[in-house]
Amino acid sequence: MSPYLLTGLAAGLLGLSIGAGGGYELTANHYRAALATEKAAHASDIAKINAEDAKQLAAALANQHAAEGKVAAVEQQFNDEVSKHAKDSLDYRAQLASGAQRVRVRVASCMPGSPADQSAASAGGANGTAAYGYLDGQVAASVFKVAADDQVEIDKLAGLQAYVKALQDKGYIAGPADAK
Repeated sequence: MSPYLLTGLAAGLLGLSIGAGGGYELTANHYRAALATEKAAHASDIAKINAEDAKQLAAALANQHAAEGKVAAVEQQFNDEVSKHAKDSLDYRAQLASGAQRVRVRVASCMPGSPADQSAASAGGANGTAAYGYLDGQVAASVFKVAADDQVEIDKLAGLQAYVKALQDKGYIAGPADAK
């Protein structure tokens, strides 16, 4: 074999390997560029998802704060009404007990010894007119206390209903229409 042939073959193989290496280098650079583009697109998608999640979280927090404010307003209104009713009840019961207020009731019959200020017509006589009398102050105060206690329970129920309605309005609990 000729030394020139061997040199030519070696030069050819060297050229092929250099060309293949350059092609490999081009392929690797192309792959890196594609990977970088894909990473950038992925980062952009993640940023969009995070931004949407942040908006939804902010909306949910605002909704929660609004619901808490509405519930606090309902609670304040309830407490104010309970305090007012309690004060009014105590004042009225004190007036009943002292005789400053009187409770007039219809009676089925009257006995002799009615108070002097009661007219004969209101005493209930043979003429068929209704007879009226007044409750003793302590009895009237006791009866009114029972009614006031009932009102406290009614107020509690109304407050609870308003609280549940506030939670339903904000979507924290299902309402009757949502139960279907």
